[in-house]
Amino acid sequence: MKALTYHSAWDIELRDLPDLHAVGDDDVVVDIRFCGICGTDLGIVSGGYPVAVGGVTLGHEASGIVAEVGPAVTEVAVGDRVVINPTPFCGRCRMCRTQRINHCVNKHGTESGVSYDGAFADRYRTTSAYVHRLPDHVSLKAAALVEPLSCVLAGVRKIQPPSSAAYTYVFGAGPLGLLYTWALSLRGLTPVVVEHSPARLAFARDRLPEGVRAYASLAEARTGFFGDPAAPLDVVVDTTSVLLEELFDQLACGGTYLGIGLKRQVAAIDTMLLADRSLSVIGSIDSLHGSFVEAFHLVTSGRIPTERLVSHVVPLADYRKGFAALGCDVDARRFGPTDESSCKVLLAPGGLDE
Repeated sequence: MKALTYHSAWDIELRDLPDLHAVGDDDVVVDIRFCGICGTDLGIVSGGYPVAVGGVTLGHEASGIVAEVGPAVTEVAVGDRVVINPTPFCGRCRMCRTQRINHCVNKHGTESGVSYDGAFADRYRTTSAYVHRLPDHVSLKAAALVEPLSCVLAGVRKIQPPSSAAYTYVFGAGPLGLLYTWALSLRGLTPVVVEHSPARLAFARDRLPEGVRAYASLAEARTGFFGDPAAPLDVVVDTTSVLLEELFDQLACGGTYLGIGLKRQVAAIDTMLLADRSLSVIGSIDSLHGSFVEAFHLVTSGRIPTERLVSHVVPLADYRKGFAALGCDVDARRFGPTDESSCKVLLAPGGLDE
């Protein structure tokens, strides 16, 4: 089988590996149809987030068709269409027992695309607890966004807005930015999206919840959406995680800043304001306890139309094209802004069809 393997920063290759088969009683082997390129993958490949183990297969946002099961598996059968939860947890450590499964202390060796072979491959092996059978009406493309949505819902849980009238801003109109916009809207908020890239802004404007608008700058958002050039910042979701120092002084009393981007940035903030203004500065990564099931429900019920956020579907063999659509030029070893109208890019090991 083909698998996209990581060796070190900028050193990845499509390799031929032995086919995976069910070897344990509870094993489930999935023929991968679609796997999304995540910001984590971009950081690993470009060297900005050096967490992956050399030799590992990348990729963790996946859906596909069950190819083999172990003799103890009863929840799914060969031929079932499934989405994969790529974040196993031990259930025994203190982090797991206090519902922080994303920080399981025993996850090394189990984390898909980081320390365990992931889903940028023809096949992926997991166990029955981490696959969910899809209803017939849900596409495999839409299902590939369940995992990033589960990470978004983990972050949304941490936001406690003062009211549904809170002035809410999402910085960045990539996949996570748009998913946050939809998830916050379901909580009764009306976010405004700020995106500097004209191409990404144009793509986003047709894929926002009713009543939500997107602008090219914070100044435009304040004036155009709120009618006030000094509109306060009650809730900020920063998908870049580089805006804390710039925006901190502008947070309204009782305001919240949530950073989710995996970019290294040192920020200086006035801790007196942190207390005096009752501010919250928080971060979020990965799924929390139950957020994958919640995301699965929102996708399968149609509450969040995730397939509309897919901008590119690229064969696995053309992975360079897929990464380049997101500004990550593997051959030139360069990662930066792109003029391409991109959002969620899916690699397709099994071909472009469902």
